[in-house]
Amino acid sequence: MQLQQLEYIVKIAECGSITKAAEQLFISQPSLTKSISHLEKEYGVQIFVRKPRGIELTDDGKDFVHYAKGVLTASQVLKQRFSSLAETDGRESRLFVGAQQLDFVYQMFLEIYEQNKDKNIHYNLVETDRNSVIEQVLNGAVDLGIFVRSSADDKTFLWHTEAKKLDIQVLSRAAVYACAGPKAPFYEKDCISTREAENSTCIVLDMGPRAKEDKCFGSTQHHFNLNRVVFFNTISACESFLAETDAVLFVAKWAIGCFKNPALRFFPVGPENKNELNTVNELLLVKRAGEPIDATEQQFIQLLERYFSVERDCIKTTLNG
Repeated sequence: MQLQQLEYIVKIAECGSITKAAEQLFISQPSLTKSISHLEKEYGVQIFVRKPRGIELTDDGKDFVHYAKGVLTASQVLKQRFSSLAETDGRESRLFVGAQQLDFVYQMFLEIYEQNKDKNIHYNLVETDRNSVIEQVLNGAVDLGIFVRSSADDKTFLWHTEAKKLDIQVLSRAAVYACAGPKAPFYEKDCISTREAENSTCIVLDMGPRAKEDKCFGSTQHHFNLNRVVFFNTISACESFLAETDAVLFVAKWAIGCFKNPALRFFPVGPENKNELNTVNELLLVKRAGEPIDATEQQFIQLLERYFSVERDCIKTTLNG
């Protein structure tokens, strides 16, 4: 038995649902189910019983949760009692994050620093393309990854082969946005379809070594002449090119704040007609499956959850595929 398993049991009991508990615990549902099954076998007791509207505690399960809470409380008392010794003993906490360039990440990172600047913490924030974010999480270069997944992603995105190795939390969902300057023919519109932009040059923000393999403009790519796709590796270069040409950049909602040029406009992208599916982006937070994380990194996760709490209430599952 591990304390983490007791935390899982208590959270499931509070939520009345393995799915909801998995979202709040930052763990995949299969991993959570497997962990609880192992604990039930270890103690020879059935803790939960499945019902049409969720799960319920058995009579033994109610006792188990009662004692589990006691153990967790005692553990927390021990942690609080000796945490100051750990800090003065030279042991180092860490916050290692890999992310696409998104407008909120730096502010979250800065807030954690301000809250803990008297503590011995090692910080590392790496901004890169999303395939590289996944690679860095899996190889241990960072512990947490933040990136955008689209319903239009193709198989060049590492998600399709590596997602099973990750614990995944959906932070938010939103439509895809197009960014364009005054020379774009649709500049005065409130929203556009991908086909309206098909005669424009498409810009791709290439933030890392795997970006060109990851066709992150997704379903939009078949509308464009690929000879008119321009890669830039900085936002400032993208801004300048957009302001001077009729080019278009498809961007996630959570990156809009990174663009500072007042001449640029952002348009939600919708389907051409009612028979087409709308392209949707998901903002994901990931870590290596089943591995514990540092207390500072848990603090960072809690900050993200508060930041996106309004939108997360209506999010249940990730996109299909």
